[in-house]
Amino acid sequence: VTKGESFSDVESVKAVSDVLSPLTGVVIAINKAVLDAPESINSAPYEAWFVKVKDVTDKEELLSAEEYEEFLKTL
Repeated sequence: VTKGESFSDVESVKAVSDVLSPLTGVVIAINKAVLDAPESINSAPYEAWFVKVKDVTDKEELLSAEEYEEFLKTL
């Protein structure tokens, strides 16, 4: 996967949306359970995942879980 580029898509009743990678790396696993239950991305976002990646680069702009929780409070 490459930072900023689509590596998958998510289809809903009304649209198909690209899933953009927030980092660059090599995919080592695909979560096939999400293929069968894509709603888990919304219902259990901390448990659902698309892919596992190794040799990660270009991750400097990512937030930690705590930073993300703080960011959500500002919305």
